[in-house]
Amino acid sequence: MFRDLSAAAKCVHPEYVDHNNPSGELGPEVLRAHVDALLQTFPDFELRIEDLTAERDKVVTRMAGRGTHKGTWMQIEPTGLVIEVEGISIERVADGLIIEHGGEADTIGMLIQMGVDPFVDRQPR
Repeated sequence: MFRDLSAAAKCVHPEYVDHNNPSGELGPEVLRAHVDALLQTFPDFELRIEDLTAERDKVVTRMAGRGTHKGTWMQIEPTGLVIEVEGISIERVADGLIIEHGGEADTIGMLIQMGVDPFVDRQPR
């Protein structure tokens, strides 16, 4: 399986913003770091596009992915289980490059598949 993380620089704007990244950092390195972390947790991760819609400068993708949980994720030790996840991604394109990303993944579904009950601690924070 070929995984060229340097390819992010070819399709991601230098001022790329990921609205799911709390660090506030900008640029292709943000995407590379996200994908690298994903592959550290799920080395065989594969993503499948279910639907894709583009209008003006926006692209919306509904996707599904799966991979074997072989690395620590959110302080959860590897289970060796194949985890499946669905998500939606919204990208904004400028100058032919992705400049903005926002999206949601079924994190609760992932936790349940890993044997974690995300609703155990119900105390307000």
